[in-house]
Amino acid sequence: MATTSSNHLLEIIPNRIDVREEARLYDELCEDDDSDGGTPTGPRGSRSSSPDVAPSLFSRESIWLQDHSGESAAFAQDVEISGWTSVGDRKGGAYVVYDCSIKTKEGTVIHAHKRYSAFEELETALRLSLPRNLQASVPDLPPKAPLSKYRPVFLERRRQLLQHWLSSVLLHPEIGACKAVRLWVMD
Repeated sequence: MATTSSNHLLEIIPNRIDVREEARLYDELCEDDDSDGGTPTGPRGSRSSSPDVAPSLFSRESIWLQDHSGESAAFAQDVEISGWTSVGDRKGGAYVVYDCSIKTKEGTVIHAHKRYSAFEELETALRLSLPRNLQASVPDLPPKAPLSKYRPVFLERRRQLLQHWLSSVLLHPEIGACKAVRLWVMD
């Protein structure tokens, strides 16, 4: 669904935001602003109606928001859960571990191996420590399914849902910088 007016374009974006493309677009917009004397332009060359306000743009390739034009305090630039593995045998207490690959803004990749219970602990810590206005930005975790927890189809779907959840948390400009997130990644 898209809504357009004379000055704004709004489109529903996919679940994953390409942070590098967002940064490239922002840099491009800043260069355009510097080169032509101060009136910001959008990627299609449209002028903003107000000389003090840059246009907001939402698209499938990138996202640039006027109210988040400053530097994000989050340390991560990309988050991926690259896989999962079962540890132990099902009779003696097996569990599943997810490989969380977190790329920092400096380009360092951190691999954090986490069980589903670790994601639950992070969610609880965030709900207890974040201000009320930010708690709404923490999505719900995918539900448990005790009878399906070792089935590959279920585990692959859960991996995808956990990746979306973790990206939403770590790439959020404020939540991604909080102490609970840093402790969880380094634990």
